[in-house]
Amino acid sequence: MAFLGVSFLLLTSLLFLFGDCELVLDNNEVFIYNRYYHKARIAQWGTGHLSFGTTEHGIQDTQLWLLEPHPYQDGCYYIKNEAYDWMRLAAHHRNGLISWDGAHWDDQLWRFEPTGDGFYYIRNCYLTDYRIGKTGVGARDINTVRLADASTKQQWKLVPRFEAEIFTDDVFHFDNRQGSTPIIRTISYTTGLKRTSTKTVRNKMTLKTSMSASIGGNSASAEFSAELENTLTSSSESTWSKTETMKFTIPAHKNVKVMQHKVNFKGVIPADSATLMTQVKLFESDSATFSDPDGFIVKS
Repeated sequence: MAFLGVSFLLLTSLLFLFGDCELVLDNNEVFIYNRYYHKARIAQWGTGHLSFGTTEHGIQDTQLWLLEPHPYQDGCYYIKNEAYDWMRLAAHHRNGLISWDGAHWDDQLWRFEPTGDGFYYIRNCYLTDYRIGKTGVGARDINTVRLADASTKQQWKLVPRFEAEIFTDDVFHFDNRQGSTPIIRTISYTTGLKRTSTKTVRNKMTLKTSMSASIGGNSASAEFSAELENTLTSSSESTWSKTETMKFTIPAHKNVKVMQHKVNFKGVIPADSATLMTQVKLFESDSATFSDPDGFIVKS
């Protein structure tokens, strides 16, 4: 792999925490927690139209929901389960809140309306007088409720599947400023996606879209999204990362560093966690410090 050459000294990291910046909704996967019953999150536990509710027990992918934007109804989303990906939440005109696996209708579309303090009302885009609410402490105590009731039981926190830490890492550093002869070095580095778990990924598409959403709109997001796209096109997870080598000469009286863009994806489900490794770049300097004219170092 070809590498680029210029410079900088310090490791820089940038945290994208959903509470500190605008949450990306489009194609993100989230856990949906009630505000009043703060441990209760929406879950799907079967394929029936009423096989859903809330749970306060172990975190599982049955509690993950993909927010799929409608192609032309701006701000309206299908809420699709990760484990039962053909099931979508719907506001039935007689039966209230159901989980539906049939044709796509407007009563399955939802709008997320911020409360201003980190929570959302989830309003139906077709039956606009109704929102999703908890009606009691029980697992099946969840339904569509009228807007007139402004209770916190209708407010929900969206917790993204991933929290992304974007940073520029030191791969190699050698200070030859006191040396009088060039030094040849060969180093190895890894590119691609490396997961912490060997468990097979259920759905590569939602993995990719939720990872991309967690990165947000920073200056390096296009590079990371492209690497994810390229990596996840492979059907075999064993090829999602590869080790490459780089051979170069460190001139006499020069200080040299090789740095790499990385993203740590911390999953709410621990087995989801992974690291994405992309471009490397060679930095060279006559002093103890390095410059970065091309902006390779990720900055806030």
